[in-house]
Amino acid sequence: MPSRTLFLGLLSALVPGALGAQARSWVAPQPPCDIKAGHFRVNSAIVDLQSAATKPNTRDRMLDAARDVLTRSITADGQDKNPAVWYYFGRYYVEVKDGAGADSAFRKALALAPQCQADIDGYREQLWSDVLQNGLRTWQENKLDSAKMLLRQAAGLRPNHPRALLALGQIYAAENKIDSASVALSKAAAAAGNDTAFAEQKKEALGTAARLYVGKLQSDTTAQRWQRSRFSRDSLQRLLAVDSSVMVRIEASSASRKARGARLAPADQQSFARDSSARAKAVADRRTALAARAPAVASDSAAAASVYDPVIRSFRTYLEAYPDATDAVAGLANLYYQSGRQAEASAAFEAIYPPGRNIDPDLLIDAGRGALRGNANAAGASLLERGLAKRPYNRDALVDLSNAYQSLRDSVRMLPVVQKLKGVDPLNRTTLRLQAAAWDLKGRRDSAQKYQDLAAGGQAVEIAISSLDADSSGYTLRGSATNAGSVPSPVQRLTFEFVDTNGNVQVTQAVEIPQLAPQGSRDLEIRVRGTALVAWRYRPS
Repeated sequence: MPSRTLFLGLLSALVPGALGAQARSWVAPQPPCDIKAGHFRVNSAIVDLQSAATKPNTRDRMLDAARDVLTRSITADGQDKNPAVWYYFGRYYVEVKDGAGADSAFRKALALAPQCQADIDGYREQLWSDVLQNGLRTWQENKLDSAKMLLRQAAGLRPNHPRALLALGQIYAAENKIDSASVALSKAAAAAGNDTAFAEQKKEALGTAARLYVGKLQSDTTAQRWQRSRFSRDSLQRLLAVDSSVMVRIEASSASRKARGARLAPADQQSFARDSSARAKAVADRRTALAARAPAVASDSAAAASVYDPVIRSFRTYLEAYPDATDAVAGLANLYYQSGRQAEASAAFEAIYPPGRNIDPDLLIDAGRGALRGNANAAGASLLERGLAKRPYNRDALVDLSNAYQSLRDSVRMLPVVQKLKGVDPLNRTTLRLQAAAWDLKGRRDSAQKYQDLAAGGQAVEIAISSLDADSSGYTLRGSATNAGSVPSPVQRLTFEFVDTNGNVQVTQAVEIPQLAPQGSRDLEIRVRGTALVAWRYRPS
C-alpha cells in the first residue's frame, strides 16, 4: 500500500488549480439553462451575488445579503419550488466554498430544472477542486475529522470522480474502519470505471478493499468458530471414510472365503471377528457423532455466511475488473474453501474467466494454479484444461492438472492427462509417480506397482528440466540428468522438440547423455534459435 504522502502527492498532482487563482467576474446562467428569477427577492439576490463577484471590497456583505434574501424567499414567500432559488443558493455556496451546501442546493435545482445540468456541473467541478485540495491538505496535517468532512463534500460534488473517495478510503483504512474504508474504495473503483487515467488508482482501491476485508475476517470470532466446527466435522468424515473403506474390504474378504468354502484358523477367526466388530463400532460411532454435531455445524455455517460474503464479493469484484491479477485467485478460492462453499467456486471462476471469451491460455493456466493453491480443485482443473487446450505441451500445467484429478479421485480424467505428460517428460520421477497413481485410481494394481518401482529407482536415468529462457539470440533449456542407481547408467540418447504457440514443432535437437556413475549427475544446457517458443518435449531415441 502506498504511503500517505505518496498517495497525496499522486492525487494532488491531478487536481486543477484552486478557485482563488481565477479572475473575479460574474457569469450568468449558460444556455440551455434559461432559468428566470421568477420573484423580486430572487432578482435582488442575483444583484447581490453579482456585486459580490465583481466588487471585492463589499464581497462578504453582499454574500450575506444574498443568503438572507434567498432564505426569506423560501421561508416567507413560498418559493421552495422555484428552481432559481436553489440554483442561486448553489452559486452562493460555491462563493463561500461550502461543498455540502452547494451539493444540496444544486440537487434541488436540478430536480426542478434538469436543463441546467451542464451549467451546474461546471460550478460543482469548480468548487470540487477547491474542497478536494483543502481535504487533502487537511489530511496531510493529520486533522482527520476535518479531512473526512471535506472529502465527503468533494465526493458529493462529483460522485462520478474517484479522487476524493480514494483518499477517504485510505483514511478509513488507516483508522482500521474496515467497512467504511471498503465502501469508500469500492465507490472509488466504480467511479473510475474504465477511464485509463485512473486505472492504477482503481486497481489499488479494489485490491486494498479486498485485503482489508481479509484482515477483518482473520480476527472475526464467528469465522473462527465456524473453522473449528468445520475442521471437527471434516476430521470425522475423513476417519469415517477410512473406516468404511476398511469395512468394505473386510466384508469382501469374508464373502470371498464363504464363496470358496475356506475357513480361517480359530485364532485367526477370533482376531478377524474382533477387528471386524471394532471397525463396525467405529463406523457407527463416527456416524452418530456426525449426526449429533450436524445442527451446530449448520448453525455455525449460516452465521459465518454473512461474514464471508463481503470478503468474497470484494475479491470477485477485484478479479472481474483485473482477471490478470492471478495472485488473488488463490485468495478467492481459499475463501470458498474456508466458507464451505466449494461448489460455488467453479461458477465464480467461470464468471471471471468466461468459457466463450478468447482468453490468453497462459493466464488461464496461472489462474488454474491459483485455484488449486486455494483448494478449489474442481475449478482449478477446469481452468487448467482450458489453458492446456491451447498449450498442450506445458509440462508444469500437466503435472498440476494430474495432481488436481488425483485429489478429486477422478480416474477417468487423470489417466489421459498423465499419458500426455508422459509424451512430454517421460523420464522424470514425477511423471512416473503420477502414472502409478493414475493406474491405482483405475484399480490396476499391477500397472501401478510397475511405475512405483520405476519411480523408486528402477529407471536408469532421471531427466529434470528446470527452465526454458529466452534471450536476444534464441532460447536456452536447462536441466540435469541423474543416475540414482547403484551401477553405472547406460548412454542415453534423447531428441528434444521445441514448439510454438500453435503447438507446432519449430526446432529439433538430439542430445547424448554419457554414462553416469552411480549417484552421479550431469547438467543439461541446450541452445536453440527460434521465436515464440513456449514449450518443449523429448523422447528417448
